[in-house]
Amino acid sequence: METLRRSDTFIVSGEGLCSEIDYQVLTLLYQPIIGQSAFTLYMTLMNLMNRQDFISDEYLHSDLESLMGMKVSEIEQERFKLEAIGLLITFFANDNFTYEIKLPLSARSFINDGILGEYLIASITKTRFKKLLKVFKVKAPNKKQKYNISKAFNEVFPALETVDNEYESDLVANKTKSFAKLTNYNFNWRLFSETINPEVYNYENITEAIKAKIEQLSYVYGLDEIMMVDIFIKSLDEFNNVNIEVLAKIARSNYHIESIDPNKEEVQSKPVDTDNITEYFKSISPKDLLAELGDGLVSSADLRHVERLIGEVGLESGVVNVLLAYIAKTKGNNLPSYQYIQKVGMGWKRDKIDTVELALDYIKHLDSVKDKPQYRKSSRPDVAPDWLEDYLKENEGDR
Repeated sequence: METLRRSDTFIVSGEGLCSEIDYQVLTLLYQPIIGQSAFTLYMTLMNLMNRQDFISDEYLHSDLESLMGMKVSEIEQERFKLEAIGLLITFFANDNFTYEIKLPLSARSFINDGILGEYLIASITKTRFKKLLKVFKVKAPNKKQKYNISKAFNEVFPALETVDNEYESDLVANKTKSFAKLTNYNFNWRLFSETINPEVYNYENITEAIKAKIEQLSYVYGLDEIMMVDIFIKSLDEFNNVNIEVLAKIARSNYHIESIDPNKEEVQSKPVDTDNITEYFKSISPKDLLAELGDGLVSSADLRHVERLIGEVGLESGVVNVLLAYIAKTKGNNLPSYQYIQKVGMGWKRDKIDTVELALDYIKHLDSVKDKPQYRKSSRPDVAPDWLEDYLKENEGDR
């Protein structure tokens, strides 16, 4: 294409905003390789995105010149660096650029990447590289002269049915990992396997990790078995291996395309029992739950939160529904940043809250320890489902 011009327009999109850890990784690991100007360009594009839907308004490249104090030709060169290192994907159509911001790798992934690690050492020397490693190492707190007076779980909560703790033990011992369960969700693996052309891929080669990811993506984004076959085939590399990250990205993109398609017929959701709160959380899909909490609108970013809570934090799907509903209610019907949601989710995981029944007991406990539960008001009308309001009122009466 032609040389970039000041009059060319662009928009910025992304999968989310940077956390504090992301900023630290960008500053200490990426910046020595790409340089300060490329780093500034990345942060400028990131901050142009709307914090609600992670899509910016349309701008001219002359706007970027003014913001950065650089010529458009210089900006283009810095953009190339971001593209090459995996922080930016650039699309061009109809005289308009779309800059898709990608979040940085984790510190561990960056350092373990052979190419990036070597370039970082070449940029800052091996001595400074070793110093940087210490910054990202997790330091255990000094527990000398301190006594653990924390209550045990069974001292606070009533005994329930025995639950399987394989996920936690495998995580600590680094054994074969088990995967988060999906409540009341049956993926039709027979249909999936029969739809795949054996000349394209041998279904018997699919691992448990890939199966778990396929089920999670199908569940979270509302993609049926036939759609997942198409996404699966597209994720195969030249050696016919499945790249889980590519699989996930294609599924997210497919949801985004489906959600904005004006010609798409609306699919009726399966009816759920709203009279039984436990069955409700077990049966409802995350997409339908978020639609109830958000005026019928479900962003791909919010569904990405669900995907990460199930796949990364390891929460059971019904528990994720309870967690999101409770957080939305306490935050004035708005979901906060993923960092906040992840922190709450990790706390629930540590406390072994892995059934819907236990999650509901837990929020009842949280509500009971407050003298007067106060929920932050929002300028939006209260659109939380009636069942959650009724449930919290019932909790107040039990105190």
